[in-house]
Amino acid sequence: MDVATLPVIALLGTLIQSGLGFGFGLFFVPVAALFVAPREAVAVSLLLGTVVSAGMYAEARPRTGLRAIWPLVVGAIIGSPLGLLVLLRADESVLRLLVAAAVLVSAIANLTSGRGHTHEARPDPVVRQGLVGVLGGVIRGATSMGGPPIVLYQHWIGGGAERIRGRLFAYFFWVGVPATLIIVPSGLFTRDVLRDTALALPALLVGLVGGRLIRPHIAERWFGRLSMLLLAGTSVLAAWGAMRAILG
Repeated sequence: MDVATLPVIALLGTLIQSGLGFGFGLFFVPVAALFVAPREAVAVSLLLGTVVSAGMYAEARPRTGLRAIWPLVVGAIIGSPLGLLVLLRADESVLRLLVAAAVLVSAIANLTSGRGHTHEARPDPVVRQGLVGVLGGVIRGATSMGGPPIVLYQHWIGGGAERIRGRLFAYFFWVGVPATLIIVPSGLFTRDVLRDTALALPALLVGLVGGRLIRPHIAERWFGRLSMLLLAGTSVLAAWGAMRAILG
């Protein structure tokens, strides 16, 4: 494999996440899996995604503190092992297909509503945040697709692109670090994974700088549409992959 391939994919994924607040893993995994084994693509994405989330959270201004989204984070951490239990009792491909279908329907509904995401922020009570966090954690543990429910929820809460991005940056940072540490003993992060991760790190730095320059130029009216288009596109890819696995 060309040593420049994964860094280029990582650069594009970083630009996407920097602009929309999410999307690194959703973009990186299916594209990188065309060049390396899917398991390696997921492992590299987990490590690079944690670095990307840390970098974006560190440079975000104004920065959303943990206090504003702690119920989401706690809920996700609680929900992740519950998702693993679901995975042990159900077929992962069927679960991924159901989640992808639900995300696709939600994204299309948001795209066709015509309302946009520039409305004043809705109330965001602790209990509701916690429940959404648990849902995201369960889906993450069962299918590794825990991001879209959180993204959809933040767009429903609204309050403008800066607020949504800031909360997503904070959420993915605070959830990503413990989630990655939990995986370390599993042996997923092999020598090849660490090598590919190291090769892609410079591309992340370029992407972080480029994303910071591009972010202000994403018009408010396009922010929600681009986010929903990304969710819709990646959910179609996930559904296609799940159907292929189910049909053998």
